[in-house]
Amino acid sequence: YNNQTDVGGMLFQDVYHHLFRLLFRPSPPVAQLVESAMTRMGLVPGEYAATHIRALYGREKRKEEETRQITINGVNCASQLRPGGPVYVAADTQYAIQVVQEYATQQNLPIAYYTSDVEERLHIDKAENWTLRSPSDYYATFVDLYLLGQSRCMAYTNGGFGTFGLVLGYNSSCSVRHFKRKIIHECPEWVYK
Repeated sequence: YNNQTDVGGMLFQDVYHHLFRLLFRPSPPVAQLVESAMTRMGLVPGEYAATHIRALYGREKRKEEETRQITINGVNCASQLRPGGPVYVAADTQYAIQVVQEYATQQNLPIAYYTSDVEERLHIDKAENWTLRSPSDYYATFVDLYLLGQSRCMAYTNGGFGTFGLVLGYNSSCSVRHFKRKIIHECPEWVYK
């Protein structure tokens, strides 16, 4: 097996979306939040693009202008991957969501994002006192993951969360990594076809 990258014509990326759904289901409260969010935002599974904005990867703060650039670049890349359709944005900072709101209004873009009572998304293993927290404190994080995983195309950044959302999605080859190793990567030319 290890010497074969294409076992039976199927690649890992081709089956993970289906395999995950066969083995795992969100808890009822998370499933209800995902369903109501998709309905409220008008998102149809497999019919939208998504972007993951991980501005605080490996740090506690980032300059606002840099976060703004990362966020706008991510939205632009996702918009080009699936032109005309909505773009779902998952971000680890409220400031990135504020940037998305302003940018969507200025550019008249169909942008969707999940809001909750939690100020910032909690990282599953990095939140303060994470073992003492209620599972409901993490619901918004899981809603973001499931909404990323319902997208057709995705622009993503550093860390495993965006990559996980990508392989959960409907077409992991319809993707671009727009921020890597502290460098903002412009959308490749092929994205603009």
